Amino acid sequence: MNTTDRKTKKKNRIILDLEVDLGGMILKNPITVASGTFGYGLEYEPFVDIASLGAVIVKGTTLGPRTGNPPPRILETPSGMLNAIGLENPGVESFIKHHLPVLRSRNVTVIVNIAGNTVEEYAELAGILNDQSGIAGLEVNISCPNVKKGGLQFGTD
Repeated sequence: MNTTDRKTKKKNRIILDLEVDLGGMILKNPITVASGTFGYGLEYEPFVDIASLGAVIVKGTTLGPRTGNPPPRILETPSGMLNAIGLENPGVESFIKHHLPVLRSRNVTVIVNIAGNTVEEYAELAGILNDQSGIAGLEVNISCPNVKKGGLQFGTD
């Protein structure tokens, strides 16, 4: 194929509109990353244009910093792997100060996964994040098995 043929093919390509409405939250496309698996998205910029994703769901965020579980945190098994990170994160204020501005500058649709030990903590986190621009939605982590006082009891009622 010569250069002219390639240019013609590009001009004639079909552009699909993959925009989706997820409960009033408009995503460019239905491709999102799973919370807890993609960090804050910035770690993956050498591999993917994070702005091309429908949304980045950031790792679990709590009121204060959490060190998570002690190592070993990941164990390979014959059928895959087990992990018990324990919601390690820098806390909501650090997320707002350090991660959110960078995500805003990348034009990324951001969904923040929030976690806590009590209903009141979830409400406080939601209130803090509601006041921030650049956050499209919240994902409420109510069934994390990796913390002793996790939200499992909230997720069963």
